[in-house]
Amino acid sequence: MARTGKIDKITPGRRFGMLTVEADTGQRKDRYAVWRCRCDCGRELNVSTKELKSGSVQSCGCVTRLKPGARDLTGQRFGKLLVLYPTDKRMDKGSVVWHAVCDCGKECDVSGRRLVQGKTRSCGCLSNPPHKDYVGKTFGRWTVIEYAGTSKDRGLVGTMNYWKCRCACGNIGIVGQTELQNGRSQSCGCLRVEGLEHRMKLVEGTSIRVLETNRSKLRADNVSGKTGVCFITRNQKWAAYISFQRKRYRLGLFNDKEEAIRVRTVAEEMHEDFINWYYKEYLPAQNAAKSQADTALTRTAP
Repeated sequence: MARTGKIDKITPGRRFGMLTVEADTGQRKDRYAVWRCRCDCGRELNVSTKELKSGSVQSCGCVTRLKPGARDLTGQRFGKLLVLYPTDKRMDKGSVVWHAVCDCGKECDVSGRRLVQGKTRSCGCLSNPPHKDYVGKTFGRWTVIEYAGTSKDRGLVGTMNYWKCRCACGNIGIVGQTELQNGRSQSCGCLRVEGLEHRMKLVEGTSIRVLETNRSKLRADNVSGKTGVCFITRNQKWAAYISFQRKRYRLGLFNDKEEAIRVRTVAEEMHEDFINWYYKEYLPAQNAAKSQADTALTRTAP
């Protein structure tokens, strides 16, 4: 027994939407019979049994501006967009351009392919948030001072809003609203620098981490077996040098490699003194200052 609503047989005279079946053409499309049909507008077209029964073709396209068999997106929702009707426009690859209205009230034309693939879900308000009152608000180390206009005002592409901000270190910068909201910008760059300083144990232009590494690790091109001692081919002598606080000191040229190593070893006492000062005086003082600051912040918190 056939299911309710099932079309068992197509015969001349039957109607499907705006189409009236006239005759079997004797042709086949994907193994389905192809019928000559006439649209209510008077135009003739050939439609397969599958297309008629599935309802994918119900006119010649005179109403929807779509080719027979094309997907009708009218009334469908994609994200914040509600599709209203197809336009006469086409994208480069033939995709129908649809007119839609966004939940924010703005109307726009969008490629049907981008709608179906989920690549376009708004008129642009999702990727470019509306202008909000951010004055006085804090984002990371940024504190918003005043509105700085849109991308267009700044000669840029897009519609992003921009804000003038003051960093906790005192620097002033212009930051995009989206970058503030998603946390991609949290400082003028000082936060990244401080992170690097912390990892490298950088103090007064000297990295404690590098000094400690040089105690036991040699460069791949080192031929003397001692950091800071190298062979000068031009005058066939051994050179000794040492770097400290962004300066390089030349300790001399020597005929004997062992003498060059001895001089370099003596000079390394400044490194050892600096490392000892870092751990015994500088680091404890920094930790104590941070602890006091955290305590004061806790007391003033509501």
